[in-house]
Amino acid sequence: MFKDKLNKKLSAALIECGIETPTEIQALSLSKINSGTDVIGIGPTNSGKTTLINLSTIQKLQRAFENPPRALILVSNMEKAIAMEEQFKKLTKETDLRIVTVFEEGKIDLQTMAIYEGTDVVIATAKRIMEIYFKRTFNLTKIKLFVIDDAETMIENEWQGHIDRLALSLPKCQHLVFCKELTPKIERMIHKFIINPQIVEVVK
Repeated sequence: MFKDKLNKKLSAALIECGIETPTEIQALSLSKINSGTDVIGIGPTNSGKTTLINLSTIQKLQRAFENPPRALILVSNMEKAIAMEEQFKKLTKETDLRIVTVFEEGKIDLQTMAIYEGTDVVIATAKRIMEIYFKRTFNLTKIKLFVIDDAETMIENEWQGHIDRLALSLPKCQHLVFCKELTPKIERMIHKFIINPQIVEVVK
């Protein structure tokens, strides 16, 4: 059950969203993530990885704090970013946590200003966050959680260089990487900035 791994407020928000029982990857991963260790989650589409990312982020941050973001979540496209943001807002409506979502289809000046004005979480496509980063308007110094979703898509779209540069610019923080299959390319990428991660793999 979620109540054994999440705070009461977050457990209640899940029930309100109609989610009462964790999926296999959620059940196997949450305790490891809560302990602060780096985790690589491997599972097929619809295995519950998106919800796991949101739960892990909310549980770690708990409440709003100052202006620089404390969690950065990389996703593969606008649709994923919007879906994750929508669920995040439902799960945090009883908290003061703030979120900004950025992707290429939006106006970069407005997105940059939203981050600058203060947020706890940034959900971003790799290309757009690097465009903002190059403008030197993105403060990475307070990041406590760095998440890469759909890692195989990131590599297929040749965003690995962006991810490498971003990851190596971060302070010491927790890393979560999610993919459908842990390929040699993904292993080579993540081992540049993750040491001895816990691996959680499910087949359905």
